[in-house]
Amino acid sequence: MKTLIFLLLIFTSSTLKAEIINVPFHSKSLENSLIGTKSTRDIHIYLPDGYHESNKRYPVLYLLGAYSWPVKYSARIEPMLENHKKNGQNMEMIIVMLEGNTPLRGSFYVNSEVHGNFSDYVIKEVLPWVDRTYRTKAQTKHRGIAGFSMGGTGALRFAAKHPDLFSHVYALSPGMFDEKGMAKSYLTSEAAIKRYQAFKQKLATTQDPKAVMEAEFASFQGREIWNNGQENSYSAYLMAYAGAFAGHTGQPFGVHYSVDASQKPLWFKGFGELVELYSTSAVVEQLSSVRIDVGDKDDYIWITEGVLALKEKAEANKVPIHFEVFPGGHSDKALERLEHHMLPFFNTRL
Repeated sequence: MKTLIFLLLIFTSSTLKAEIINVPFHSKSLENSLIGTKSTRDIHIYLPDGYHESNKRYPVLYLLGAYSWPVKYSARIEPMLENHKKNGQNMEMIIVMLEGNTPLRGSFYVNSEVHGNFSDYVIKEVLPWVDRTYRTKAQTKHRGIAGFSMGGTGALRFAAKHPDLFSHVYALSPGMFDEKGMAKSYLTSEAAIKRYQAFKQKLATTQDPKAVMEAEFASFQGREIWNNGQENSYSAYLMAYAGAFAGHTGQPFGVHYSVDASQKPLWFKGFGELVELYSTSAVVEQLSSVRIDVGDKDDYIWITEGVLALKEKAEANKVPIHFEVFPGGHSDKALERLEHHMLPFFNTRL
């Protein structure tokens, strides 16, 4: 009898404990992308204590990964939540962790011929599936979205475009341009532009575009992107950004604005659009809360200056966005900000 009771206690304690599960998800929206983006993605999902033993419904936080940041960062989230529980804050929410990686390192979570339709993947596929599969509170007021770097950019864009789906948004060091931001970014690297132009020429004349892309992108994979020098990483970034934002009919990778000045608005809009969207009340008044964190010395200077430009415009227009400018660079205190700022933000709002 004692043995049976002991086994029951072990079973109960193991099933009551929170868990992170990994679900391979096949996306129709990501099939047939130009560069061969994987259409089956890992989604990591945090289920809170006692999820399997109750009929309770839970709010949902969608957390978007950064450029070249795989979903494995979910391993860092669980200890953060455990720390909060030890301090008496049991954060009862479902957290859905997504990544936007492609063979060019980052999709920026938008629809594109090059990377695949990442916006449709998130909005039209993942959100409905989560609400069908898990016991969620499916009302907008109980759904939030957040992300770091590219993920922060994606979170802000999703919230602005879909205030009927997301009520709260938190962006950590999001990519953003003010009027001078693009000129200070990697998009002006002469070496990267030269490589981008040569790659496009090869692509336009080859009988085997897949082979050309595989050869071109080989140095962008894994640690190779950093082992081949800064110019290599600049090239990957320029091509990824171009494929996400500058493409149009017949030119999936776009035309660089240094070659055709009329293309400049397309290139600028990728990050510049966010300042426009959030500097007036039209978008923000449809959301319950908006928070943006940024370092005062971000390694990518256009991010600090872009966020500060938005801060100035939002304050001038009395737009209710909470900004926090902390001392440091792009990734400084990233885990601390996730644990002690982002998670409590959603815990009190969702």
